[in-house]
Amino acid sequence: MQRLGAIRPADDLDDNDRVALYVRLARIFRDRIRSGEWSPGEKLPPVPDLCRDFAVAPITVRQALRMLADKGLLIAIRGKGTFVTEGQHSAVDDPELRRAINDRLDLTPGQGIRVLKRETGIALPPELQMEGGHPRSSYVKITKIHLYNETPFALMDVYVDEASYRHFPPNSEHGSKMLRMLTNHGPDKMGSSRQLITISHADQDVARALDYSLGGVMVKIVSNIFSIDGDILMANNALYRGDMFVMERVEQTPAVPVIPDPTRPKDRH
Repeated sequence: MQRLGAIRPADDLDDNDRVALYVRLARIFRDRIRSGEWSPGEKLPPVPDLCRDFAVAPITVRQALRMLADKGLLIAIRGKGTFVTEGQHSAVDDPELRRAINDRLDLTPGQGIRVLKRETGIALPPELQMEGGHPRSSYVKITKIHLYNETPFALMDVYVDEASYRHFPPNSEHGSKMLRMLTNHGPDKMGSSRQLITISHADQDVARALDYSLGGVMVKIVSNIFSIDGDILMANNALYRGDMFVMERVEQTPAVPVIPDPTRPKDRH
């Protein structure tokens, strides 16, 4: 049983505690749909079962179900029950969404960019300066939203070395990822990159920008691109909706030397 109304100490409060109980329950149901746990066309458990599973009243369950029905995720059929609408797919099952997130260079089919603001002459915030990197004197800050099939899935602050940005095509941030522009047009030879991935929650501004639930799970990725001299050419502070996030990495397994097991008896010849 998952208790949604459990009391926590006052110093452990966050945005989630100020969200109505039925909204939090709707968020859990939505995540089950997005993850594929509840598949398209599947009938949901009866209301009494959901009440028992989450220790909430029937009215709370019905409000949560109605909220998702209004968003087109569920459909209620009189006399039969509530079903996941057809056409709902999890992020894992959508190869183009996976590419949109994991391809750091290029936009994929269905992916778009909405630039909210561009600022020049900006200093790189200390919290975005990763170990081993040296900030340059001035950056262009681009605040933007990435969309997939018109649905916003990521909010980003991208800082590009201003001297490098001057080499980019005008207004390229509206139609290209900045790493592609840095790769193709930047005057400096790039060296290594670093990423730091943590879990966060959507505050009011983020929830509004991404059309997401207040307190919803977010994946935060802070990254730096370094020159061969260790200067930070670009930094990115990205927040991804948890219900639309999937990370995929393909790496070559390094050669690992075999370490003899001292507890294993030696072969006798």
